[in-house]
Amino acid sequence: MPSVIRGPKAVIQWSYHCAATLGSWELTESDTGGTLTAQVIEADHYRLTQPALTFCITRQNRPPFVWPVLSLHVADGTLNAALGPQE
Repeated sequence: MPSVIRGPKAVIQWSYHCAATLGSWELTESDTGGTLTAQVIEADHYRLTQPALTFCITRQNRPPFVWPVLSLHVADGTLNAALGPQE
């Protein structure tokens, strides 16, 4: 059964560069990956077109949660993405 997690902020990264800063987000996760919907606060459109993007949830004094981005679309300030399994 898919699980849904939500948060107030996260980022899309390309290598060590920030490709997008996200506000409120929701991730529906299953064994094979997930779907992400998020409010875009700031984005670098060039970096968002690069391969090997990751969705990262940072946690205080702990390693981040990371998922590979398989595909994404940004329209009207909303990001929708398909994610692979959590790394």
